[in-house]
Amino acid sequence: MIGGTATALLPVLRADPRTAGAPPAEAAGPPPVPAKEAELFDEMYGGRHIQGTDAGVLIDGRPLHVMRRADGSHLSVVNHYESFPTALATARAAVDDLGGAQLSLAGPAFH
Repeated sequence: MIGGTATALLPVLRADPRTAGAPPAEAAGPPPVPAKEAELFDEMYGGRHIQGTDAGVLIDGRPLHVMRRADGSHLSVVNHYESFPTALATARAAVDDLGGAQLSLAGPAFH
């Protein structure tokens, strides 16, 4: 068993450490994608004033807690089980679900 392990490791032990792990220039991959500009919106929707960015949303001047998911989609405390492609789409869906109700000024509950 020791002989088999030594035979398997021989190429690794003989490799030049200066070139090990250095990928060729063509294997470096595509250039990095520039950061997306923040979505900025300010509109009337369903009789409500929606304004904000990807970082924060206000509906009639009250904060809507919006979270960004790992896949880039968004969800809010109003639509916690549904994802939307943008913060604006999340805010519009929240307006639809709120109907005539106002968002609480107390802020999100932590759990």
